[in-house]
Amino acid sequence: MTASKSNQDAWSILLSEYLFIFLPFLVIGIIKIYKSDFSTFFQAADWSFASSILFGQVIVKLVSGSVIHKNAKWQRVVVLLSLILVVGLVPSLVVLALILIDGGVSEFLVDMQLILFGLASIAFFFVGSAAQTMIDEGQ
Repeated sequence: MTASKSNQDAWSILLSEYLFIFLPFLVIGIIKIYKSDFSTFFQAADWSFASSILFGQVIVKLVSGSVIHKNAKWQRVVVLLSLILVVGLVPSLVVLALILIDGGVSEFLVDMQLILFGLASIAFFFVGSAAQTMIDEGQ
């Protein structure tokens, strides 16, 4: 399998997984529009919850890919895992807890959870595609 084909396959797998993470937001958005209450759409703690799931999925894929792929550089994997934990997963969980305590009214927390969701989405696709490619090539 060529690198381009393998990368396309990885992105297809990730997109299918991401759509199931995004589906609840579509439903929530439809309900918020129906109830004429879309202004609170981004205040829900669901964004931080989804960020945590996405960062967790990236960690699982990265660990799986590095275990399966025999040529993986463990030092790079450890640094990347540390970065995902420190910059992504832990802050997402802290923001989730604070939003649940605060009720989602803090503009700073709402902005932080949207930024973290964006970072989680980027990490999910870019780091996840590399990890998925390692998984595919290692099998």
